[in-house]
Amino acid sequence: MHYDLILRNGTIVTPKESFKADIAVKNGKIVQTGSLENSCTADDVYDAAGMYILPGIIDAHVHFRDPGLTEKEDFETGSIAAAFGGITTLADMPNTAPVTSTALRFNEKAGIAKEKSCVDFALFALLPNESAEIEALKKAGALGFKVFLGTSTGDIAPPSQHVLFEQMKACAEAGVRVGFHAETSALNSYFTSQCMKKTGSPGLLLSEARPVFSEALAIQTAICYAQYSGAKIHIHHVTSLDGVRLIDEAKQKGISVTAETCPHYLLLNAEKYAHKVYPPIRGEEHRKALWKAVNDGVIDMIASDHAPHTKQEKELPVWEAPAGLCGTETFVPLMLNEVNMGRLSLNDFVRLASETPAKIWGIYPKKGNLLSGADADLTVVDMNKKEKIDKEKLHSKSKTSPYDGMKVQGKPITTIVRGKFIIRDGRFTENKGFGSLVSPEP
Repeated sequence: MHYDLILRNGTIVTPKESFKADIAVKNGKIVQTGSLENSCTADDVYDAAGMYILPGIIDAHVHFRDPGLTEKEDFETGSIAAAFGGITTLADMPNTAPVTSTALRFNEKAGIAKEKSCVDFALFALLPNESAEIEALKKAGALGFKVFLGTSTGDIAPPSQHVLFEQMKACAEAGVRVGFHAETSALNSYFTSQCMKKTGSPGLLLSEARPVFSEALAIQTAICYAQYSGAKIHIHHVTSLDGVRLIDEAKQKGISVTAETCPHYLLLNAEKYAHKVYPPIRGEEHRKALWKAVNDGVIDMIASDHAPHTKQEKELPVWEAPAGLCGTETFVPLMLNEVNMGRLSLNDFVRLASETPAKIWGIYPKKGNLLSGADADLTVVDMNKKEKIDKEKLHSKSKTSPYDGMKVQGKPITTIVRGKFIIRDGRFTENKGFGSLVSPEP
């Protein structure tokens, strides 16, 4: 049998098991996973001996700033950074300029991404005010809808309560999940004004300025809307013990809610780090609670929330600087390092960053697995490779990182999208524009 590509001698990793096997690829799809006869041939054979082959990692929360804010990032630089980080599919948020809130704007943005992105991409849309636009965006291929209950980059105002309820009902009928940026603007404004008058640890002041109370109230609000509208919801970038408890209670009641957190909330704490991001990095109690929630399954997935700004912007005084951290290129190495430290297993990581995101956002089994017929998206990692993160060597336009100087063990070395090498043994293959729009399966 002849294939387009065969990966030999690697260790396959799924959420449930790890085993030595080969993978055969034809026409961009996985054809066979298992022991292939030596008589099998291919146009290209990749020797993955000593390496682990993961289902392509999905970064389901990025801000590539394209269109309108491309001095910070665009789909070319962002996707190259993602590919070097082992990401095969990414999901971009709608707070660009203009905001992705209509089918027309969605299609324009998809066209830009198609020209520039070297990995596959999905696009979120802002939850619109008209039910007809919900249907149009679903037809255009929107991955899901985003609601900002609290302002972030782009200063998108929260929707009025009655409009949100009616649109949530429309999403329930359409079967589309709604994701929430869970903060409460009025509380943030009040507490920020108070904290700006204080002196002390910048990290702790940032957390106090947008307090756990603000997140908890917003999560409770989103859950209440889900309960009474019947809509499926997702809570983005959970930061706190209080938020975890509310999500756990809602799940136990049978409400359709899923949740994510990010590496910066799992690895950093407000006592030591003053990196500005919304919602803010919390104290050690919350960091530990997030890890427990990840291991207990209350938090379903991890994503980077890659949100770059220029170096000049990030060097402004803390209350003037924009919020957001670069993360898509460091996401996988940081989590592989946690695997090596025993915080979670490699199987757990595949569940949290590949299979579950694909299932939550309706792109499984096309993405998120190594089954026959799935897209041949593969992340090959070397669990022994050590390096020190250097912000100047990252491929984002923004040469900023809270992880600059951090030593990690475990690195993606090869990134394959639909059977094509985007990164091969640490080298970019110049496949700009190879990425394709990924939409929920019917």
